[in-house]
Amino acid sequence: MKNLVAAAIFGIALLGIAFAQTPPDEVAKRTGKAQMAVVEFTPGPNVAGMSAEAKRQLQASIAFRLMKTNRIHVVDVRHTREASQANLAAVNGASTAAAVKVGKQLRVSYVLTGTVEKYNSQGSATLKTRLVEVATGKVRHTDELEHQFTGIMYTGNDAEMKAKVLLPITLKLAETLAAESL
Repeated sequence: MKNLVAAAIFGIALLGIAFAQTPPDEVAKRTGKAQMAVVEFTPGPNVAGMSAEAKRQLQASIAFRLMKTNRIHVVDVRHTREASQANLAAVNGASTAAAVKVGKQLRVSYVLTGTVEKYNSQGSATLKTRLVEVATGKVRHTDELEHQFTGIMYTGNDAEMKAKVLLPITLKLAETLAAESL
């Protein structure tokens, strides 16, 4: 009986490893979901108070919210960071060529890029986003999302900004992109 349980656990582990090694485009074909990479957003020229940790949290939060829509398969943000970090300013810049290159490397159909235009401890943030279609290099969707928290900001630290200011923005972004016919 112990051998049977051990064999079952081993089989499940192998299946999990095989699925984890499957390229994102193959996973998307099997699941019928659009495949997307979410890159770390770069701060705009007027944003000084956003820490590196806050940028990573924003990327992870957007990826998580997109996956929760159950319509989009998002590549693990660690892979996206590895692919985009060296050229992040270009990926989030005006040209789509760098975003397309990252998308091809990650084998996804779309790359979500963006900039943080406003981020302050008084409870205000603005994100500019764009969804680049890898196959064509065209911008499929752009948006400017902002939120001003009207309550009391006690510390204005990254955790409070994430919970009170960035969460409503990420929810709106995920809702908007899930409604797109990708």
